[in-house]
Amino acid sequence: MATIQAQKPVLFILNTNYSSWSLRGWLGLRATGLDFEVKMLKAGTPEVPDIGTPEWAALAVQAGPTGKVPCLHVTKPNGGQHIVFESVAILEYVAEDFPAMWPADRFDRAYARSLASEMATSFGPIREYAMNIRREYPFDPKLYTPAVEKCVRRLESIWAGCREAVVAKNNGEEDDGYLFGKFSFADAMYAPVMMRIKTYSLKDHFNHPLAIKYIETLTNNKYVQEWIALALEETEVLPSDEVYPEDSATA
Repeated sequence: MATIQAQKPVLFILNTNYSSWSLRGWLGLRATGLDFEVKMLKAGTPEVPDIGTPEWAALAVQAGPTGKVPCLHVTKPNGGQHIVFESVAILEYVAEDFPAMWPADRFDRAYARSLASEMATSFGPIREYAMNIRREYPFDPKLYTPAVEKCVRRLESIWAGCREAVVAKNNGEEDDGYLFGKFSFADAMYAPVMMRIKTYSLKDHFNHPLAIKYIETLTNNKYVQEWIALALEETEVLPSDEVYPEDSATA
């Protein structure tokens, strides 16, 4: 397997407690074993009180041309710098050196990429639940709109369907409980949803036992747990990502 480059890649992220897209990129890289550095652009500070502010915009340009995270800064063989932005693009770039992060079967691989893209472009209603790992709220029916219910049903269909397919193969391949048996970049894309399920007490709205088991498997992944531990150590508060602002002072 080739080495991506001699100089360590640098992954630019936002606060671990709040940034779902940062989690996707970081988790994918962490799962490969790639040696990379993390540069956190931290908001919720006196200097940068929140995302969406002029102060945040001035800070975020360090990450890349979109002013969003994650971005992966890599060094070309000639010493030049290149910025890979957008989570799926970062995962695809890394997959060129770690192809096992996508399923081996061609059709499974195509489906995994489809699912990763669907996560990136769909599920807007459930992504409106701000990721906030430090919080755990009782279920709020006011937030659980028909659009959110539709997302939950689609997620359940994906997760249960993938797990059923893995179990049905029963061909002796390693099955660690993930969407395609072994952990893949498709799982990395869905990890932030698990944080929302826990924070907003949505687990009881999933019915299929294989989907429920998958929620538990991905949540307990050692690198997901590593990210959660980092989030719990943070003290910064982003007012725009606090669904119940009256509680933010105690975060």
